[in-house]
Amino acid sequence: MADKVYLAIDLGAGSGRLMAARFDSKTVKLEEVSRWASAPVKVGASYHWDAKAIFGEIVSAVKKARSLYGDAIVSLGIDTWGVDYGLLDASDNLMNMPYIYRDSRTDGMMDKVFAKISKQEIYSLTGIQFMFFNTVFQMMAELENGGNLPKAKSFLMMPDLFAFMLTGEKVNERTNASTTQMYNPFKRDWAWDIIEKIGAPADVFKSGFAECGDVIGNLRAELRAELGDLKVVAVASHDTASAVAATPARTALPAYINSGTWSLPGVELPSPIATDASFAENFTNEVGAENTVRFLKNITGMWLVQKSKEVWKAKGCDKSYPELEKAAAESEEMRTLINPDAPDFVMPADMPQAIADFARKNSLPVPDTHGRIFRTIQESIALKYACVFETIEKLAGVKVSEINVMGGGSKDAMLNQFTANATGRTILAGPTESTALGNVAMQMKADGMVKNLAEARAIISASCQPKIFEPQKESAAKWADALGKFKSLYICDYARQL
Repeated sequence: MADKVYLAIDLGAGSGRLMAARFDSKTVKLEEVSRWASAPVKVGASYHWDAKAIFGEIVSAVKKARSLYGDAIVSLGIDTWGVDYGLLDASDNLMNMPYIYRDSRTDGMMDKVFAKISKQEIYSLTGIQFMFFNTVFQMMAELENGGNLPKAKSFLMMPDLFAFMLTGEKVNERTNASTTQMYNPFKRDWAWDIIEKIGAPADVFKSGFAECGDVIGNLRAELRAELGDLKVVAVASHDTASAVAATPARTALPAYINSGTWSLPGVELPSPIATDASFAENFTNEVGAENTVRFLKNITGMWLVQKSKEVWKAKGCDKSYPELEKAAAESEEMRTLINPDAPDFVMPADMPQAIADFARKNSLPVPDTHGRIFRTIQESIALKYACVFETIEKLAGVKVSEINVMGGGSKDAMLNQFTANATGRTILAGPTESTALGNVAMQMKADGMVKNLAEARAIISASCQPKIFEPQKESAAKWADALGKFKSLYICDYARQL
């Protein structure tokens, strides 16, 4: 058969892109069609997403794809980050530029929510990890600070907002909805008790849910004139859910790390775990493709490197990743270990300085070169992974023998090797483009090319061979000592940090 083409819109916190996937009935080949910056916009004291500008980039990218692939294009799917949303008025107009999750408006909102409903009750209903930027705390900020929520008529997560802009259809796809901490994975519905107790208007959540592989709708008439007829499909629209959907999965319950700005280490399970123990460890149960559960923990990933590189570049030293890896390889091992999730690193003006200040505050050697800073970050992230997977085995009652690393971080050979050493487990690195592949997988399901997630994963595995990293036996004792030191310095869970 002639190749079919599926379009994956993958929107991240710093950029967006359109990837085209050619499917020849056996394998999938990705081609980048367009890429654009989508950095937050500061309006007054607040940070927002310019949704209309991003939508303009999406339309331009689809137009370019149409010129390249013509009628071979079958459909389009959109994935984004979690927790952020848009509000529509009675005329379906966007009421304001959506806030970015790192905006300071959520400061103090956790306590205000907990005054209305306890942490334990929230967790028992949602199974979601407590993080200051979760949608429930953004909702409380709306209610406390005169936001648009009381006047809104519709609530749409970011991928659903863009799907609405394309089709005119309002739905919330489950994987992204589950990141709100207002979704009940046990009842597969909004957590109405939470919505009621915080005082949010229930009718704003009236849009139905979309399942992975559902057709949301066709393009609006005014867009069809420019872009042609095109179906928009509900994919696993939380980018991590799409990434996990693309996991090669050599084991029955695959363990993974979606490695990027954020790192999301976890395991795929058939049902949520919302026990007292998982609550104490602050683990999350996000919905995955085909209503699997992503039992995982959000931790800081390459954000520390990205922000450090920005500072160095501004000072006239734009070092590449290979240059930083070389400098790190020549630096002392385990010299300085930091907690990547410390509040100090959430939004510092100068990340290298923040790392130096953190080291001084904790009486650690100050990393004072590019190589030392880079090595500090890499070793610390790997050790945090080790803590997380130890906890996963305890909470889920599973044995993790190998870990699939997907996303941009799968190309980071140093971090992959450090992760193998720190965890003592085999690392399967790749596919790099896991999010786009997982996005495409659910479009293929909608198109009848695969019956289920397992068939899609088999095609992805045939299309992408991972790179394997084994623990280095000669350094096992050194990494074990470092893990013990790391645990003694830092609490390896969020629960006690809240």
